[in-house]
Amino acid sequence: MDRNTITTLVSCLFLTARIGYAATADPTQQLGGNSPWFPGPNINDISYDVPDGCSVDMAAFVSRHGSRYPDTGAYNQWVALAEKIQAAQFTATGDYSFLQTWKPVLSNPAVQIADISIGGYKELYDMGVSYRWRYPDFYTENTPFSVFANQYPNAPRVINSARLFARGYLGPNTTYGDIYVLKSTDPKSIANSLAPSDSCPLYSDNGGGANLTTWNDLYLPAVTKRVNSHIHGNLNFTDSDVSIFPYLCGFETQITGRQSPWCNIFNEDELEKYEYAQDLRYYYGSGPGSGKNYTLMQPVLNAIVQRLVNGPNKTYVNSNGESWTPGPLIPMFTNDGQLNQLAAEIGVFDQQKPLPRTKIPDDQIFVASHYVTMRGTIGFERLTCSNKKFVRIVLNDAVYPVASCQNGPGKSCPLESYAALINQKSKSQGSFVQICGLTNTTGAGATNTATFLVDNALSWEYVVKP
Repeated sequence: MDRNTITTLVSCLFLTARIGYAATADPTQQLGGNSPWFPGPNINDISYDVPDGCSVDMAAFVSRHGSRYPDTGAYNQWVALAEKIQAAQFTATGDYSFLQTWKPVLSNPAVQIADISIGGYKELYDMGVSYRWRYPDFYTENTPFSVFANQYPNAPRVINSARLFARGYLGPNTTYGDIYVLKSTDPKSIANSLAPSDSCPLYSDNGGGANLTTWNDLYLPAVTKRVNSHIHGNLNFTDSDVSIFPYLCGFETQITGRQSPWCNIFNEDELEKYEYAQDLRYYYGSGPGSGKNYTLMQPVLNAIVQRLVNGPNKTYVNSNGESWTPGPLIPMFTNDGQLNQLAAEIGVFDQQKPLPRTKIPDDQIFVASHYVTMRGTIGFERLTCSNKKFVRIVLNDAVYPVASCQNGPGKSCPLESYAALINQKSKSQGSFVQICGLTNTTGAGATNTATFLVDNALSWEYVVKP
C-alpha cells in the first residue's frame, strides 16, 4: 500500500464506536500503556460491588508498576523534539503557544529516568489503602504480609511499586511486610517467575508490527498536516514527532500533577485513533494476536488458580523443608508485557475477533486503556456464595466475565469450571518449555505451574522490606 493510497483511505475512513466506548473529557484516559491509572469503565454493566449473598474470602492480583519517568530512549526523543523546536523560528498561538518555551519536565534526569514518579508514588500508596479497605478481614495488624515482584533488570520501578503498595496497605508499621523479588533471568527460574518470557529464547514482542505500521500510516499524516497548519514559520513536525505528543500528554500529566499542554493537541477523533494504535501495539505485540507470545504467563496463571482452589490460609512446605502460610491476598507486580500476556490468557477476551489494521471495529472489547495503564491491574476474586465457590475477573476495578463461563452470581464463573478451563487451555497450547524450545523438564518447567506462590525459599528470589 503506497503513501498516496493510504492518505486517500484515511480521508474517507469512518470509525465506529467500540463496545462500551464513550469519549472522555480526560485525554489521559485514552493513551493505552501511557495512561496514568484510572478505574476502567463498566463496559459489561456489572457492578464492582460484591454480589448479594456472596463474600470474598481470597483475592489475587497482577499489577503493572505505577506511573514512572520515561526510559532513556523515550527521554532522548523528548530532548530531540525540544531541540528541534528551540532551533526553529516560528509563531504559534492558542493551544500551541506553549511550544515557544516548552522543554522536558524532568528536573534531574540522571536520578529520575525509568523509576517511579511522584504520580506513581501516589497511585501505589492509594492502591495499598484501597485494597486494605476493600478486603478488611484479610489482614491482622502485626502479622506477616507477602508481596511478589519481578526484578526488572533495567530499573527498580517494579520492586519500588511493590514496596510502595505494601506501605499503603500496612500503614505505619511495615516491619511485617516482605517483598519477594524474583530474578526472571536466572537460568533456574524457567517458567517460575513474574516475567517468564525473559527466559524464553523464542519470545519476541514486535510492538504491533505491520498492523500498527499500517494504522499509523493511515491516520497520522492527516493529524500532522492539521497540526502544522497551526504553526507559522519553519517549524515542521513529522509524523514521528506527532506520534509522541499523546505520550507526552500522559507522562507530563502524571509527573507534574497538572494536565500537560500536549493533551490539547490531538482532537477527540485523533485521540481515539491514537488509542486504537495502542490497542494494535498490545494485541499483536504480546496479546491474543501475537502467536504463542500470549501463552507465556500460563505458568503464573496456573499457580494463581491452584492457590484459589486450595483456599485461603493453607500451609505449604517450602523447598527448604520449612512451613509457610501465606495470607488470603496475593499481590504481584510486574511489567506491561507480562500483564498483557496474562490478560490474553484469562478468558475474558476469548471471543474478541482479530483487530483490523485499517479501521476501528464496532465489536471491540480488547481496549488497552482499560487495563494496561500504569498500575494496570488484573484481579481475581474468590467468591463464596451459599457455600459454593466462584471466580470473577476484575480489570482496573471493572468486572469482566469469562467469555465461556459466566453463570455464577454477578456473571462470575464457578471455581471448579474456571480451573478446568485454564487447565484445558494449558494442555492445548503446549507447555512453556515446548513453546520456548527448551529442554528443561524439571520443576515448574515440567508441571507448567510456577511454584513461587507456594514456596518462598527459592534460590532465585530475595527479600526486601517495604
